[in-house]
Amino acid sequence: MTELILCPERVDFCISRGDTVPWTFTLKDAAGLPINITGYSFLLTVDPDEDPTSAANNLFQLVGTIVGDPLDGVVQFSLSTLQADQVPGVYWWDLQVTDSAGKIRTAAKGQFEFKQDVTK
Repeated sequence: MTELILCPERVDFCISRGDTVPWTFTLKDAAGLPINITGYSFLLTVDPDEDPTSAANNLFQLVGTIVGDPLDGVVQFSLSTLQADQVPGVYWWDLQVTDSAGKIRTAAKGQFEFKQDVTK
């Protein structure tokens, strides 16, 4: 589980092509306490470019699911088999959080690397 404070944190992923194990994040405030994410929405987007000018080349976009009590600030993302079947290489990602008032913040971003797997 990765813990995030709501500021653009750098988090790099490295997974094997084909892996579909979900990622779980805990969103926390500056004091390290979980944020109440009631009414929030979450988008995790992966793109081949670090600074894309549009969404045209996005590899995929995942919608986050609140896990358990929203007061605990836990959100999860899962890749489908098709989304996990990417050409090995380094891509870029970010996590966009929209709060219950409609305000948007990028909570985290970084490299997203797919390594070649052996088992097919």
